[in-house]
Amino acid sequence: MRRTGATLLGPLIGLALLFASAPPAAAQDVDVQNTPVLLQADELTYNENLGVVTARGSVEMSQGPRILMADTVTYNQKANTVVASGNVSLMEPTGEVLFTDYAELHDELKTGFIENLRALLSDGSRLAANRARRTAGQQKIMDHGVFSPCNLCKEDPSRAPLWQIKAVKVVHDEVAKDIIYEDATLEMFGVPVMYTPYMRHPDPTVDRRSGLLAPTLGYSGDLGAIVGQPYYYVFNASQDVTIEPLVYSAEGQVLRGEYRQRFSNGVIDLKATGAYVDQHDSNGDENGEQGIEGSADFEGRFALDRTWRAGFDFEQSSDRTYLKRFRLGHQDVLTSRLYTEGFRGRNYAALNAYKWQDLRASSDPDDTPLVMPFAEYSFVAEPGRIGGRSSIDASLMSLTRERGTDSRRASLVHGWKLPYTTANGQMLTVESRVQGDGYYTSDLEGDVDGSNETTGRLFPQMGVKWQYPWARRSGTYTQVFEPIVGVVGAPNGGNPDEISNEDSRSFEFDTTNLFRLNRYEGVDRVTSGSRIDYALRTGVYGDGGGSTEFLVGQSYRFYGNSAFEPGTGLDEDLSDIVGAVTVRPRDQFDLSYRFRLDKETGAIRRNEFGFGYHHPRFATLIDYIAIDDAAGSDLTGDQEQIEATFNIVLSQHWSTLVNVVHDLSDGDSRLLRGRAGLTYTDECLTLGVDFERSDIEDEDIEADTRVMFRIVFKYLGGVESQ
Repeated sequence: MRRTGATLLGPLIGLALLFASAPPAAAQDVDVQNTPVLLQADELTYNENLGVVTARGSVEMSQGPRILMADTVTYNQKANTVVASGNVSLMEPTGEVLFTDYAELHDELKTGFIENLRALLSDGSRLAANRARRTAGQQKIMDHGVFSPCNLCKEDPSRAPLWQIKAVKVVHDEVAKDIIYEDATLEMFGVPVMYTPYMRHPDPTVDRRSGLLAPTLGYSGDLGAIVGQPYYYVFNASQDVTIEPLVYSAEGQVLRGEYRQRFSNGVIDLKATGAYVDQHDSNGDENGEQGIEGSADFEGRFALDRTWRAGFDFEQSSDRTYLKRFRLGHQDVLTSRLYTEGFRGRNYAALNAYKWQDLRASSDPDDTPLVMPFAEYSFVAEPGRIGGRSSIDASLMSLTRERGTDSRRASLVHGWKLPYTTANGQMLTVESRVQGDGYYTSDLEGDVDGSNETTGRLFPQMGVKWQYPWARRSGTYTQVFEPIVGVVGAPNGGNPDEISNEDSRSFEFDTTNLFRLNRYEGVDRVTSGSRIDYALRTGVYGDGGGSTEFLVGQSYRFYGNSAFEPGTGLDEDLSDIVGAVTVRPRDQFDLSYRFRLDKETGAIRRNEFGFGYHHPRFATLIDYIAIDDAAGSDLTGDQEQIEATFNIVLSQHWSTLVNVVHDLSDGDSRLLRGRAGLTYTDECLTLGVDFERSDIEDEDIEADTRVMFRIVFKYLGGVESQ
């Protein structure tokens, strides 16, 4: 029987049914014949006596999840054998594609041998061999094989790839998902650089696998040569651990590790380090002894039900400078927290416990507080009949210290806000806020007898804010001019000496809190007195999304005393002038500028500038801040600092990164830290070198210069600096 044609649906359906309904005896002998075979070709020939189908011309054969294409295919139904020749390609269910000129396959195309194999793996990696044998879909055993994840040169595909592995024997274990080599040579640009009698690595389908990771190599002028070798072990699909011993030639040894586990309702991540390193005296000099140091960073998150979740975060270091000295962490303050919190509708509740470890030189561990418990509750109501919306914020806190003030507090803040817009576009916002607190304090600062104090506070505030935006349309943009005036009424005082200030110490007067009823972020301090706030906002908004905004404002207190410290800009009746400029002409460009000017002299008290530009081939971020000595900062003297980051894509594979943090303060202009790096990255290799310089010194931490580098071969690992 012979049929020809580009698409022969009738014969194909008939053949598929015929192959699926093979004689019962044959079906019992070869179970694979229960899987139907679908053939299509320009020409099909079927010999009923021999049970052989021959297909020629654009042949496509499907059996199970595999698809075979070739110029010619002979299918022996009785022997369950497929012989394919001429431009053969076999698509595997894993995404691999095997190419050859001749193949003999059995058992649903799972077994057999292939001449001159060329394989394209699921991630684009390539395997090639003179001859390959397939064993029941479990292994490809190849003679004189080559593997490389690198792309071939488009101009000259015959050129050797960036790197490749050649071996006398290559085995692709499809069950264990390994590629195994015997008598293997690593070549770069076609030049042999390394030989090994045996090696193995995961195939591209593997995401996690136990084994050695890329070693850590580097050099520090302070710590000496740095050598580390991490080992990664996978327990199962939800658990793994990484352990890395590190040796610092000038200081000692550090062992660090990380254990991770995922549960059905949460996850834990446990990091820890242990060290046996040189010890230093209070002046930062080595005392000739070695001792044990370490750190921990344990984190966990668990969902208890649809409303509640709980977690912990424990951070601790054995020594104040240990983490920064060995570049294991850069935090100034370590925060430990145990908590549970719930979300339901417009309600939020949380119960917390906090412990801090202050690593700054100016800190004293006895002054660091322990907060336990700290309970919070927040509620925001639906808008009322006239559009007003009320809110509740409640908290309960107990704060203790080894030395200094202890404070217990219960606080409730009720807020209400009503926005209203008139027919001609004027916007009015009416707000009220009532805060009630109860305090029990011990050993208040300045209290010589160390007695306990109990006090309470009920502090109301009410405000009205008026805005009248005027808009003008011109071409493709809109101009907006908007005066803003707010009046806030509140009683004088409200901050008795019996209340310890714990959560409102850090304050900066700027445009973000100009119109807030209570300008403090916390509740221990309230903004007393009555005042008028006024500002002018103008902006230009383009139809394409670009915008430029400018706001400048000031405040005048006409009743009561200031609740703010000298230098904050709010300690006198007339405040300093605050302003902000934001320029976003397009998505890639962002410029912001914030300032505070002395109300009398116009001198700059605080000056902040930020600039960002993002392009596919170039990105830069610049942050600048200057604080006048009289600006109420905790720091002494004028402070000025700039940080700049530049990332440039030099070509398709080459990029460079430069980061600089420079202190520009008077009499102390110096480079705090700087980094410059050059990186090459493609689909199969990463090369990089980084130069770092730090001039920050602290006890046993000295100014340091480091050179770090990375060499990472895809699937093979490599070398990475710390």
